[in-house]
Amino acid sequence: MHSHPEPNVATGPADHPLPRVLIHVEGGLIQAVYASAELDIQVYDLDVPSFVTPLEIDQIRMIAAQFEQQRQGLRQLY
Repeated sequence: MHSHPEPNVATGPADHPLPRVLIHVEGGLIQAVYASAELDIQVYDLDVPSFVTPLEIDQIRMIAAQFEQQRQGLRQLY
């Protein structure tokens, strides 16, 4: 007998359910991340404030470069 996945459950290779992830954003900020399996969640805030110092600009560029390096080989899901 072949069982079918639950509704709204994505499946991956060999019909194994993919981990489910919910990200709660409120007021422009991540409040919580929920997942059906252990995951490595990393958040990169690349927003630039209206008024920044040269040091902050350097920090933002460094974070953006780290983000670009980390996302290599990953598939965009949303």
